[in-house]
Amino acid sequence: MTDTDDARGKRSEQARKAALARTPESRREASRKAAAARSPEERRQAALKGAATKGPEARRAAALKGAAKRPPEQRSEASRRAAAARTPERRQEVARKIAAAMTPEQRREAALKGAASRDPEAHREAIRRALAAKGPESRREASRKSAETRRRNREAAKGEAPTS
Repeated sequence: MTDTDDARGKRSEQARKAALARTPESRREASRKAAAARSPEERRQAALKGAATKGPEARRAAALKGAAKRPPEQRSEASRRAAAARTPERRQEVARKIAAAMTPEQRREAALKGAASRDPEAHREAIRRALAAKGPESRREASRKSAETRRRNREAAKGEAPTS
């Protein structure tokens, strides 16, 4: 072993012993100090490295631990901001993934919960507002589609073959 290797080994051994001798408070303080000294780019790199080395379970546990530290108002505000940043297509994709992962019982439970908590008048008003926001072409298209569906249902009830 060369002198430099020997010196490096001694230093790392000393560092290991020193780390063992420090109290949890002093270790926490040192890590807090190091985190404060990092630039935003260094923090980003550290977060990416951490995400790459963790598995899905560890990521979920870390997210739950972080969420537990914040009050409900702060959590809901963060989720609102995240939802606002998503495109409608991305929201649909996420909803499809969630629905695909649910069992039929879970879907039914979610639907019942949503229906129970819905104010019927507010729901009707929201539908009216949504329809008013649409253009005449999209309203005509929706009307045509629903008429087409009703026609297919009538034919199916009579036992006729669909004509399209």
